[in-house]
Amino acid sequence: MVKGLPGRDGIRQAEVELLISKSQLVRRWLKGKAQSSVYNYARNMIRFVRATGKDPETFLSWAKTAEPVEVLDLIDQAAGEQQSPAIRFNLTNELRSFLRSNGYNNLPKATNDYTLKEWHRGYRKEEVRKLLSFLDSNLHKLYVYLAVETGFRARTLLSIKYKHIQEDFEKGVLPVAVRLGPEYYGRAKSAGFTFLGKRTVDLLRECIKEGLVEAKPETPIVDRTYTNLFKVLRRASRKAGLDPKIQINHGLRKYFENALDQSGLDVDQKRLIEGHLSDTRAKHYTGREWEDLRPLYSKAYPHIDVDAGDPELAFKLQSWEDEKTDMKREISELRSMVEKLLEEKRAK
Repeated sequence: MVKGLPGRDGIRQAEVELLISKSQLVRRWLKGKAQSSVYNYARNMIRFVRATGKDPETFLSWAKTAEPVEVLDLIDQAAGEQQSPAIRFNLTNELRSFLRSNGYNNLPKATNDYTLKEWHRGYRKEEVRKLLSFLDSNLHKLYVYLAVETGFRARTLLSIKYKHIQEDFEKGVLPVAVRLGPEYYGRAKSAGFTFLGKRTVDLLRECIKEGLVEAKPETPIVDRTYTNLFKVLRRASRKAGLDPKIQINHGLRKYFENALDQSGLDVDQKRLIEGHLSDTRAKHYTGREWEDLRPLYSKAYPHIDVDAGDPELAFKLQSWEDEKTDMKREISELRSMVEKLLEEKRAK
């Protein structure tokens, strides 16, 4: 959302910030949450206040004197006024979370459940190409390439700064590791340990030359809002005549996950790259060294690469290129050894 402008529900960014600044209860509730969660949780509290007339302090004080079922009824009432099933589900859960965070634990067990009405598939390779063909700006194209080559969720993608890719990018190392900070991991929707492939790197260099991206450590790679990019991609998707059931942003992450499935990576390695770190083995027993992960990503890249034709042929070509690089390195090492031996012989 552009700061100062309201979303579809009329909630302005300034209104969210005011709620957080005024309410100690809300700040306690939101402490330690990801920035995107802070924004979404606060919006649902504003929806609740609008529906019930009770601000956070009034709501908690009243809840401590009311019957638990009455408190639940009020939350359900506020949720029932929302048009979207997803918002109704989230508002109910998040208001319960607000109460728990502030010491109220008397609500009956939750029975609400949310089931998607439809399953949404990811983009296919040819569909990503079509989408790209209807984007005019290289920065918008860069966003799509970043999404399909890293597999990051949209909010994570927009928080990537130049410093996160600077090390490998400036050394000319491929693929380029995206070295995020620890705050991106150890949460429900963790970022993956992933890379930028050649297509993204080449386009990023073009964007820097065009002045669309600044090669400064703290500068975002794609300095645009989620709302702006969503509108641009939705317009391009409609012009391209793509299936409207494909999720505009999340469909790009699904493309990435499907590509990893096709590449035949070990399941734990795949989860690590994707950011599915919920199980113990993925968290503690799979190597996280970038140099260990780099060849795994390279193996999967022919399947990830939007512009590649036959993934198997591309993989073979990449394997030959890797072998050639290894042979060149070995020849260089052998030459150094021969020169050293000759020097030692001459010295005698």
